[in-house]
Amino acid sequence: MLMMLFFPGKYFFQLDLSYVLIYIDYRHINMAKKRFFMSISQPPQWVTDLQQYHGKRPESLVSGGMESLCPLIPQNVIVRVDSNDPIIPKETYIHHRMILKTILSGKLNAIIDGLSFPMETGDSVLFFPFQFHSSVDAENYPKHSFIAISFTIPDNNILSLLPLKNRLLKLSPDNLSELKDIAGAFYGNNEISHSRALLKLSGILLDLVEKYSGMVDNVPPESGDNIHYRIYDFIRKNFNKKLSLKSLAAHFGYSPENIRKIFQRNFPGLTPGKLIIRLQMQDAVELLENTSNPISEIAEKCGFSDVFTFSKRFKKITGHSPREYRSMLLHNRKESQNGQ
Repeated sequence: MLMMLFFPGKYFFQLDLSYVLIYIDYRHINMAKKRFFMSISQPPQWVTDLQQYHGKRPESLVSGGMESLCPLIPQNVIVRVDSNDPIIPKETYIHHRMILKTILSGKLNAIIDGLSFPMETGDSVLFFPFQFHSSVDAENYPKHSFIAISFTIPDNNILSLLPLKNRLLKLSPDNLSELKDIAGAFYGNNEISHSRALLKLSGILLDLVEKYSGMVDNVPPESGDNIHYRIYDFIRKNFNKKLSLKSLAAHFGYSPENIRKIFQRNFPGLTPGKLIIRLQMQDAVELLENTSNPISEIAEKCGFSDVFTFSKRFKKITGHSPREYRSMLLHNRKESQNGQ
């Protein structure tokens, strides 16, 4: 097939169109072959990125490695999403567990060991084991909602979280979004596994530790010399012994009535007797959850002289006998493992 090309003037060209098309086809084939061989000869980008460290040697293969500021994965994580009830009188709480509380709506003042922290949507605080905490409604905000994530960690890892103690915490937008994943895993929406959710919680804690480590404390130091702290600390260390209001009064040189008034003034809704019982029951729950010790041994460790009194008190507080409670725990753990 011939094609005539005319140009202004007397010149023209005659081209064989089939030759041109064949030439173009071969040219495209050659370009494709070139791209193919180039793709084979060039490594993936991730390989190229890692090659920059090729030949570099660590000083030691057994020590001096990277370590985390927060070397922990929380365990026995429980998630609660709820709101306060303005009608119910405010109480002072104390737990054996860590609790990360984040405000979802409204405002309040969180009281931790007598220190006040104004909180609003997105703010968080971390309650440490045995810290007194309560909340006071902010003016014009009688109601608030929150997510509370409680968990346990080994005692030797609590030190890594100390930069977060008695401090108002600001979670990043990514951290706030991850709270949804953690709650979803706990309540069984199956988008992520329990193990992945615990890693997300560990990541949130690590982000907070990295953010607040080295920062100057933004709250006054604990008033450890105040009498109510000294009484509380004494009860915390001796709750598994035979304590009474009279023995506390004798130890601190106050009358029983003054000891009671000191508690009423500093820890709303809490008396020395209630504190002792609460600590005993929380210790019992932790031992039932984390050990296979006989019920009689747990009763003795918690300060009870006989199993019957211990079981009666435990059932009154929890609604279940110690044996029933342990059976429920074992059943729930098996169900959780099967669900994973």
